[in-house]
Amino acid sequence: MYEIRTDLALEAHEINAQAGREDGIRTEEETIDGFLVTTVHVSAGEGERLAKKKAGTYINVDVGKSWLLASEGFAALVALLAGQLRRLFPSGFSGSALVVGLGNYDITADSIGPKAVEKVVVTRHLRTLNPQLYKSAGFGDLCAFAPGVLGQTGMESAEIVHSIVEAVRPALIVAIDALASRRLARLATTVQLCDTGIYPGAGVSNRRSELSKETLGVPVISIGVPTVVDAATLAYDLLGKDADEQAAAALLAGDGKDMFVTLKESDVITKQTARLLGFAINRAFHGDMSVEEMEELLS
Repeated sequence: MYEIRTDLALEAHEINAQAGREDGIRTEEETIDGFLVTTVHVSAGEGERLAKKKAGTYINVDVGKSWLLASEGFAALVALLAGQLRRLFPSGFSGSALVVGLGNYDITADSIGPKAVEKVVVTRHLRTLNPQLYKSAGFGDLCAFAPGVLGQTGMESAEIVHSIVEAVRPALIVAIDALASRRLARLATTVQLCDTGIYPGAGVSNRRSELSKETLGVPVISIGVPTVVDAATLAYDLLGKDADEQAAAALLAGDGKDMFVTLKESDVITKQTARLLGFAINRAFHGDMSVEEMEELLS
């Protein structure tokens, strides 16, 4: 059986539906401020097996070409993503949160995580250094870091995160990473949020140790944006119904599985998408902080 590569639960459901398989996945759609939000519920057992995703809730927000939005539209999208992120907070959540920006800063399509961390307003240190300011500002308790990748540090991201968790003792982890999609149209135009954790590097066939509540002892919410599609999946998707089973199997098992395609403006798009995610995290944890206030604090 050939496999179409995707990190998006919504696309996994679409693939199963196209094949006529009942996959135990339930979806809900709503439009908020002009943006389509699809919530995907993956059930335990059959849903996990067919979707190849852990059981849980996956929220897909179609953000469109967010890097082209005017200031008002961008602010509305930041607020929308913050609201969807809050939906995944553990019941009764309070305390500190740790934001982890996964990926390689030096590779554009893999740099969303580290670049998003640069846009996070960190506040944990203020509790000790300036508790009066911390209390009066109404900030949440937030810290952030980017662990790099195995080839840069010689350490698994999961090992580094585990050590930080032991030291910081956060009540929640938010991990940001680049994903792979099956469609060009979804590159950088979809944000997936889920409550099941993440496998760093899975989108580019470099699956590393899992970051999840089971491995870290802390709830992990992941935020991902597809930035690449592998060449074989892209060719199959472009052929559509013209690809017969034998041709599809040969195509998806070929050398194209090790080649990835991204958008030509990926440097600009990645930078702006990282800004969007960082600002959404700020809004989710620091109350109704405006985009202008974030810009001022980060300047």
